[in-house]
Amino acid sequence: MGITVIGSLNYDLDTFTDRLPDAGETFRANRFETHAGGKGLNQAAATGKLREPSSNYSVRMIGNVGDDAFGKELKGVLKDYNVDTTYVGTCADTSTGTATILIEEKVGGQNRILIVEGANGKTVYDSKQLSEFFPKNNHEEEYVVFQHEIPDPISIIKWIHENRPSFQVVYNPSPFKAMDRGDWVLIDILVVNEIEGLQILETIFDSHFVEQVKKQIKDDFIGEYRKVCEILHKALIDQNKKGTVVMTLGSKGVLFCSHENPQVEFLPAVKDVPVVDTTGAGDTFLGALVTQLYQGEKLSTAINFSTLASSLTIQKKGAAESMPVYKDVKNVM
Repeated sequence: MGITVIGSLNYDLDTFTDRLPDAGETFRANRFETHAGGKGLNQAAATGKLREPSSNYSVRMIGNVGDDAFGKELKGVLKDYNVDTTYVGTCADTSTGTATILIEEKVGGQNRILIVEGANGKTVYDSKQLSEFFPKNNHEEEYVVFQHEIPDPISIIKWIHENRPSFQVVYNPSPFKAMDRGDWVLIDILVVNEIEGLQILETIFDSHFVEQVKKQIKDDFIGEYRKVCEILHKALIDQNKKGTVVMTLGSKGVLFCSHENPQVEFLPAVKDVPVVDTTGAGDTFLGALVTQLYQGEKLSTAINFSTLASSLTIQKKGAAESMPVYKDVKNVM
């Protein structure tokens, strides 16, 4: 098969304004834009665009949209990026998920976001449906990517762990929701940013320990987050003796370790990049990482490729449309 992303598909409605209107007031905004969005769609788009062109594996999206113009457009965007949408369902009784984003340009681009879950709330599957998505007689390697913008990704991860144990489960716990400590062992590749890393610590350690970590981060940012990455790997992910942890640190760089290479390594971010829009940078990084690992690259090579890919994304406006393709990244390596 290849790589499958199970997650959200949203239609983003962006309004740029100098200020927000008061109650009952009509105010002229500066401009309006629409974009394909949702972490699931963004990660699937990145995976499709960053796949090595001569490769013969598939990239699939599993999720739901409404029976409306937004849903049709989102499926069209994925198809443009060579993502299989066979299992993107169309729900007649609900709308496509939307994000209404109000951006105040005179206060540093501060935004306010209203999310309507819409058809994403229908992305819940039983064993019969999952068996259809992932046939038992298929012996090819499969990577399955999850985020947390659908109701219960952990139940799907548990089914995969029990029924397709050879699959690699990639999990980006965003937006963060606490989960049982024992469930972390189900994750093969954990991808978090520094905030999510601390949020996980808060669910497994007492508040005093976490507060001490936060204080020490102020004095030694990289060094202390290196310890956080090591804790996540040893205490949670690597209990199944195959886990990988990748922690992105924004403009600082990336920390990573695996069962094969348990010592946490650090790769700094690309320097002197003209930042236009950071939207989709994390999803680009994840999509690039998954394609590289699926294609057999070493973790360190995959991290380098992913860092370059996300550095290209932030130089353009938008999310999926700003993501580079494979040759763009190779050209700057």
